[in-house]
Amino acid sequence: MEALRVLLLEDDPADAELALAALAEGGIRCEPTVVAGRAAFETAYAPGSFDLVLADYKLPDYTGLEALQFVRRQEALVPFVLVSGTIGEELAVETLRAGATDYVLKDGLARVAPAVRRALEERRSREQHLATQSALEQSERRYRAIVEDQSELIVRLLPDFTISFVNPAWCEFFGRRPESLIGRSILDVVGEARREEMRRSLGRLGPEYVVVERDAQVADGGGRLRWMHWVSRGVFDEDGRLTEIQSVGRDVTELHQSLEALRSAQVRLRGLSRRLLDVQETERRHLARDLHDDVGQALTALKIHLESAARSGGGAVRAERIEECARTAGQALERVRLLSLGLRPPQLEDLGLAAALRAHLDRQARLGQLTPHFEAGDAPREIDAGIEIACFRVAQEAITNVLRHAKARDLWLRLFTAGGRLALSVRDNGAGFDLEAARRRGASGASLGLVDIEERIALAGGTLELRSAPGQGTVVLATFPLQRGASVEGA
Repeated sequence: MEALRVLLLEDDPADAELALAALAEGGIRCEPTVVAGRAAFETAYAPGSFDLVLADYKLPDYTGLEALQFVRRQEALVPFVLVSGTIGEELAVETLRAGATDYVLKDGLARVAPAVRRALEERRSREQHLATQSALEQSERRYRAIVEDQSELIVRLLPDFTISFVNPAWCEFFGRRPESLIGRSILDVVGEARREEMRRSLGRLGPEYVVVERDAQVADGGGRLRWMHWVSRGVFDEDGRLTEIQSVGRDVTELHQSLEALRSAQVRLRGLSRRLLDVQETERRHLARDLHDDVGQALTALKIHLESAARSGGGAVRAERIEECARTAGQALERVRLLSLGLRPPQLEDLGLAAALRAHLDRQARLGQLTPHFEAGDAPREIDAGIEIACFRVAQEAITNVLRHAKARDLWLRLFTAGGRLALSVRDNGAGFDLEAARRRGASGASLGLVDIEERIALAGGTLELRSAPGQGTVVLATFPLQRGASVEGA
């Protein structure tokens, strides 16, 4: 798929970056032109210059509705999608009536790529419909000869859902004869259970929605349940009135079974991934205990013995060497202590998540010569142990990334409660980075830091918001349920 030429009307650079990132995450490549106001938008836009227009609804000197009206005066088919922070139902209806293809809320940008795909498909469908409608009406006889040989199920309906044509494949699948169907309503044929669903689906057809698609489970002539994918297309006269409906059905039972198997496999994979992380945490706990109880105590004893030997006399050279051994042992002991803290800080179990994060932040800030800022006054008190571990590891990885890459002067860490969930914010005023480039490196395996953070948060049932741009610092905002297994609110 060639890159889409996108005109983006947005006065907030961060929101513009998020919208383009959502398109990229949805697999849509873009050549964006970003403008921030009326003059720039109306100068940039020209018929045929763009494949898609994305527009914020409210700007200081312009509105998305005004931009829509400007575009529609020049071009009727170019997809126009509003991306707004808040938009009421009445306003949404008004924009759709004015010719907007769709609207997406800024807090639901995951919908923008599917909405764009639908808009592009609708444009292609409308263009195809307008180009071929006259030819279809003139070639009815040839059409009938062709469709009767198709393996796909084909039925044609009048606007009141009366059956005007069925092909042999349709009759064979449902075990019916054509003469028992022609002239009857399709709603009577499908039965009461599916009647209302079909009425709603076909009722959506209109000049703005030439094609509707749906998957439905139906019983064939032998009573076996099969999944069918139906594509229904409206045929309209030059005044935009619906004259006929054609529905084409394809048996997609095997596809549904494969998708269900894939979903089950993904659930199993997440379970295995969670188990792997649990095993890693268990091993880290054992290693930390062994280092502290065995190696640490042995080195402590060695240090005591060497210090005692140094005090017992025996020559200045010997004493000097023994003192050097004592210093070496002391350094080794300190190294073991730091290693133990890195693997699993004792504060996490002894004093809780907030204390462990504070200690880790202060220690890493000293190493990186940063000014630390910590806040945990409204952090929840009762947190599942697994959630504490996940939150600590995410903070650990985020802080490590700041020290390695950010070149920051200050580092802020905040632990708080948001919407009944544990929330963690790690922010710096460093160099920032290209978020999409980092995601691509992670997908290729070149850099797993961001991937590790996303996977840990997902396995814990949490959410992640990451904001960064070159020269603007970075914000990592993660939320977690207070108990493992709790779902995200609203999911």
